Amino acid sequence: MLAYVPPALLLSVLLCVAYASLLHLWKGSSLRDLLLYLMAAALGFAVGQLLGLLLQIPLPRIGQIHVVEASIFAWAALIGVRELTVARRTNP
Repeated sequence: MLAYVPPALLLSVLLCVAYASLLHLWKGSSLRDLLLYLMAAALGFAVGQLLGLLLQIPLPRIGQIHVVEASIFAWAALIGVRELTVARRTNP
C-alpha cells in the first residue's frame, strides 16, 4: 500500500502530524483540539508549499517539498488556531 504513496506526500503528511502533535502535547486538552490542529497544520503546510512553488525562493528543500516555507505557514496556522480557540474559551 505504501508503495503507491509519493514520497513527497508522505513526508508532508508526517511533518503536519508531527507539528500538530507537538502543539497538542504542549498546549492541547482534547481530541477536538488535536483534530483542529491537524487540519490547521495541513492547510498551512499546503499554503506554504504553494507559495514556495510560486515564488521560487532559494531556501532548503527536501526533494519537491519547500520545507522552510511550508513549516513557517504550518506553524503560523497552528498558532492562529490556538489563539482563536483560547480566545473563544475565555469569552463565551
